[in-house]
Amino acid sequence: HALIFSKISGGSISVIRSRDNHLICERIGLLHSLSFYFTSIAFYSSNLLVDLSIYLYVILFILFRLAGLGPRELSALGSTFSTEWIVSMGLVTLVPQVCEMVLEHGAVHAVREVLGGLVSATFFFIFQNKNIASSMKEGAMTGIARYFFTGRPPANQHQTWKDIYVTYWKSHYRPAFFLGFCYLIYTVLAAQEYGRGRLPMVLVTISFIAWIITPIIFSPFPRWTLILQDLREFSNFITGAAGTGEDEIKEVVDRGKKGTVRSLFECGLAEELSAWTEPP
Repeated sequence: HALIFSKISGGSISVIRSRDNHLICERIGLLHSLSFYFTSIAFYSSNLLVDLSIYLYVILFILFRLAGLGPRELSALGSTFSTEWIVSMGLVTLVPQVCEMVLEHGAVHAVREVLGGLVSATFFFIFQNKNIASSMKEGAMTGIARYFFTGRPPANQHQTWKDIYVTYWKSHYRPAFFLGFCYLIYTVLAAQEYGRGRLPMVLVTISFIAWIITPIIFSPFPRWTLILQDLREFSNFITGAAGTGEDEIKEVVDRGKKGTVRSLFECGLAEELSAWTEPP
């Protein structure tokens, strides 16, 4: 399901850049262009904007701290940045679903269903949002809509932690570490001037934690023996020395394209070699 969204959202960049799309929007007028937008790429573009807003939010507060502005100073200036933003875009998009369920099943059933599935739906939204946003970013930077195999494997097919990392390291894990590092910078700056206060940034914290754990949570859970086996394999993957030889460079690049890397070093090296040696 995640790979299907990744494939389509990556392809939406090609739709935006296409000459046919440009000519259609020129000839059908503003109102029809809006309808065309909302029935084509609007869903994917809104997910990308939500994702970008998380980084901008944290970076903005880092700049505030460097400028000597804490929540108290922002409050004195009458800025809405002085308080935590709890109502995010993800919660706002829940309103249409609630209205639909009220019309179909009644208010009591709608409230019970929404509250009962709020936690799981929130984590799924964060996971899926990152899939879509990362694919659109990659498509915009490379101009290529990457192919994903979206066949129908067995529903309970086991994915090892190594397989999950290789699949999601660019889309989820690397952005999670970057956002977590930015949050750490903000926390350190705020700790130096404790009297000016600090925002907890609950939604930011939930986001980068969710990016790390949801690929594992939404994979079929194995038995405890397989979890221990995954831990050992992932430990060997991190500490492995495969791909360190100079004569293995071509093989490393090929393995990176196929997603069959043998170590964490090989995973990163294949990405950097592809980025710097191959034309876009």
